[in-house]
Parts: sequence; C-alpha cells; structure tokens
Amino acid sequence: MLTIAQMNNQNKNISIGQSVAQNVSVMFGAQVVTWGSSFLLLYFLPRYLGPEDFGRLYLALSIKMILGLLIDFGGNYLIPKEVARSESKGAQILSSYILIRIVLWILSIGLILLISNLLGYSQHVHWLILILIIAKLWEGGTTAFSAYFQGIEKMKYPSMGTIVERLFVAFAAVGVLLMGADSIGVAIVMTVGAFLNLVVIYWFSRRVVRVNYTFDPKIFSLLRSGMPFFLFSLFSVIYYRIDAVMLASLTTEEVTGWYGGAFRFFDIVMVLPLLYKTAIFPVFSKLWDNKEGILENTVGQSLRLMIILGIPTAAVIFLFSEPIIHFFMGLEEYGPSVIVLQIFALSIPIIFIDIILGSALMGAANRQRAWAVIGLFAIFINVSANYILIPHAQTIFANGGIGAAIATLITEIFVMGFAFYLLPKGYLQTFKSSYIVKPAIATAVMIIPVLSLLLFTGLYWMLTIILAAVFYISVLLLLKTFNHEELNLIKSFISTSQEKLNLYLR
Repeated sequence: MLTIAQMNNQNKNISIGQSVAQNVSVMFGAQVVTWGSSFLLLYFLPRYLGPEDFGRLYLALSIKMILGLLIDFGGNYLIPKEVARSESKGAQILSSYILIRIVLWILSIGLILLISNLLGYSQHVHWLILILIIAKLWEGGTTAFSAYFQGIEKMKYPSMGTIVERLFVAFAAVGVLLMGADSIGVAIVMTVGAFLNLVVIYWFSRRVVRVNYTFDPKIFSLLRSGMPFFLFSLFSVIYYRIDAVMLASLTTEEVTGWYGGAFRFFDIVMVLPLLYKTAIFPVFSKLWDNKEGILENTVGQSLRLMIILGIPTAAVIFLFSEPIIHFFMGLEEYGPSVIVLQIFALSIPIIFIDIILGSALMGAANRQRAWAVIGLFAIFINVSANYILIPHAQTIFANGGIGAAIATLITEIFVMGFAFYLLPKGYLQTFKSSYIVKPAIATAVMIIPVLSLLLFTGLYWMLTIILAAVFYISVLLLLKTFNHEELNLIKSFISTSQEKLNLYLR
C-alpha cells in the first residue's frame, strides 16, 4: 500500500502534469493556427524570392535574433523564474525590464550597423537589418509581457498575440510577394506584424498586471543575478545563428539561401519542444527547493516526452527530406537543401533533450553560471567547426551549408554531454532505460511500413507520414509506454487543444 507521503507526491505529480498539459494545450491550439500560416509563408518565400534574396532575408533575420538577445538581457529566463517564485514582485520587475530593453535597443542599433558594415554586406542587406531592428523594439515589449505570463502560467494571452502576428505576416507577405515585392517588402510586413502582436498582448495584460513604467534600482541586483541567464541566452543564439553570418562571408548568398530554406523548416519543427519548455520552466523554478522527489520525477518525465517526440520526428524528416524540399521550395533551385535538412534531422532528438536539460539547469538546479560557461565554449566549438567545415564542404560539394549543418550537430552533442554532466545526479534517478528503448523500437517498427509504402505503392508522402504516426503511436500503446494517469492527461490535452482551436477559428 502507498504511504500518505507517496500518495501526496503522486497527487502533486498529477497536478503538475495537468498544469503543464493545460498550458501546452492552450499554446498548441494556437500553434496549429500559426503552423498553417508558417507553412504558407515557407511555401511562398523561397519560391518568389529565389535562393539569393531569400539568403539575404535569412541572414538579416539571424542578425536580428542575435540583437534580440542583447536587448532581452536574460529576461526570458529571469522574469518567469522570479514571477513564478514571487508573483507580488512581478509588476515591478516587468516595468523595469521594459525600460531597460528600450535603452538596450537604442545602444544595440549602432553596434549591429557597425558590425554589418565591417562584414561588408550589400546595401540591400543593410536595409533589411535596419527595418528588422525596428521590429525588435516592439518584440522587446512583447517578450517581456510573454515572460510575465509564462511565470504565472497563463499562456493564452501571448498565444492570441502570436496568432494575430503570424496570420497577418503570412497573408500580407504572400500578398506583397504576388505584387512583385522583394525581401525588403517582406521585412516591412514582419515589422508591422510584430507591432500588432505587442498591441494585442498589451491589451490583454491590463486584465492581469498593472505596469507603472517606473524603474526600480533594485532591478540591478536582479540583473547581476540574471547575468548567467543573459550570457547563456546570448551564447546559445550566437552558436545557433552564427552559421548564417559565416556562410554569407565564406560562400555566396545563394548557398546561404539553400541553408536558410532547410533551416526554416527545421526551425518550425523546433516549436514542439519550445512550447513544452515554456510551460515547464515555471514548474522547474517553483520546485527548485523541493525535497520530496517531485522535481526529479518531472525532469525525468520531461526528458522521456522529448525522446518520444524527437526520435520519430528525426526519422520522418530524414526519410522525407526530398519531398519536403520539393513541396515547399522546389528542387530546381533548392535541391542542395535536401542533404542539409537530413543533417538537421539527426540533430533533432539531441536539441529536444538539450532544451529540457537547459531548462532544468537554469530553472531549478541553479547551475546558471556553469551553463553560461558551456554556452561560451559552444561558441568556440561552433565557430571553429564552421570555419573548417564550410570551406571544405563548399570545395567538395559546392554547398557550404553541409558543413554548417554538421557544425550544428557537433555543437549540440557537446552541449548535451556537458548538460548531463552538470545536472545533479538525483535529477535522473527516476529516468529508466525503457524511456529510450520503447520509442526507439516503435520508430524502427514504424520505418518498415513507411519504406514499403514509399517503395512499392507510390502513396503521397503526406499521407504516408500520417500513416507513420498511426503506426508509431500504436506500437507505443502495444508496448504499454503510458500508464493510466498519462493516458488521461493525453486525453485532457487533446480535448483542451480542440476546444482552444475551435475558439481561435471562430
């Protein structure tokens, strides 16, 4: 029989699971809508811009993302962590961070323009960067509000803002492309969409938090404690996006476009673990001093979920890279993107795991400084690998993007290895070997009918992927991968997601 303590822990685990499922389902319902708009944009952008102009846009977006981390200054981790631990301090933290971001935005403009001039980018790229820098001002406010809502575990308001932005950008961008606009027109649309997102999230925020826009000097102590958050966020985005900068410098805009086409699809897939991370990070932060084993169980189950999602996703994208590129971009201009996407596919399970390990280290284990050091070393590894592999791949395959994708894979393996090393031993005490073995077996069994359908029936690839998902889930159920409580949570998740999706579509 279970003791009272065990029953309490079990009830708390169920409560945490329900909380996470509720928040993920809210975001997932919105994400279904935004996925549609993202795929629509992915279909039109590469085709109408062509590899060269698409490469310019991808380069400018990568630089904008690095700029965003300078402006954020670790707030995406620090705000939800502090709000989750003490909601009463949330409004003042939010106000101070918004003011700080405005100042950092002004300071960052000159830095980014100076770097782009030193790297010798074309005038077209300069204009793209300048337009997208304006968007970062709006996005700085949006991400601050989103981080606050993440801390109080109310993600429906940021989801609404994201829906408005993504739908506007998708349809408006397609419209300007059909009228003959180039990447500059698309960048202007993205800037307007970012402003609409800020308007929506600010409108809803008035119901939850009152922002007085005063600066509290006490925030400097938080900034000092938040420095590791800032450094790791900055380092991770640099090693994740520096490949675009190096590709543009070491190859051509066309090669950058091939790489960007594959990365764009890969980036959409990365939304899955990021949705979960957004929901689980406040939970990790609240459980940081837990002594009842709930945190360890939550970390173990989170890793298990990422493995269940990551392994089949990698297998499917690897097998279907060619039809994916053909459908969204066209093989005539983006044929070299296929092998790049296949290499990215190998990185997917590793990145899924890295996201959870990083959230645990930053939110609960208080290993921020060590994690920031790992991020710094990851930059050196990534830059060094890119510097060697991009010219090598360009010489042998006339496609430097292959080298950049391999450099990403090497870097993520390095990050995962040290994340496991830094994670306190007790955090994995509930993790079982079956968490890896069962998804691996289900994926292997899934591949057999998938290959048969591909080779002998000529069934359309999208239908084949749907059947593959059915095979995979069926094998997981046959292997009794989920217990009764987990099955109930899955049913609750599906039900809530359907309700939210119906609400968004009305």
